[in-house]
Amino acid sequence: MGSAQLRTAAPMGDWRSFKFIVTVSAGLIHGDLTLIQETVGSVFIGRPVLDVNGCTLPLVAAVGEECVLIYHAEKILVDKLTGSGEVFLPGDKVYWSGVTGTGVSPVYTSGWYWIGICVQPADADVLTVVIDLKGDKATLLE
Repeated sequence: MGSAQLRTAAPMGDWRSFKFIVTVSAGLIHGDLTLIQETVGSVFIGRPVLDVNGCTLPLVAAVGEECVLIYHAEKILVDKLTGSGEVFLPGDKVYWSGVTGTGVSPVYTSGWYWIGICVQPADADVLTVVIDLKGDKATLLE
């Protein structure tokens, strides 16, 4: 699964969230895009944990833990589909697979969710793209 980074406008961007309890046995990783109650968003798990060198450790929430799903974000940086070499242009629809959990694509594929709109161009060699996470119920329609 790819991770997402929230980029908000100063002092506070337009983002919305709700709390949920983790029910997947594999747990969830902080920043990953995931599908909760038919809503795609980025998982937020409390405060960062640092190792002995002061580096941030990956946060993982286990079954039964409470997390926050950021389901609408004005600007969020997400991973592109690995190895796709796809180009994103502002205004492109952005799709994500809830099955594979991999990065996003500007190309509709059957079974992929439409999760937002590209807001900044991303060339083929760039690994991430900034999108507007649309924040409504996930749809499998093009």
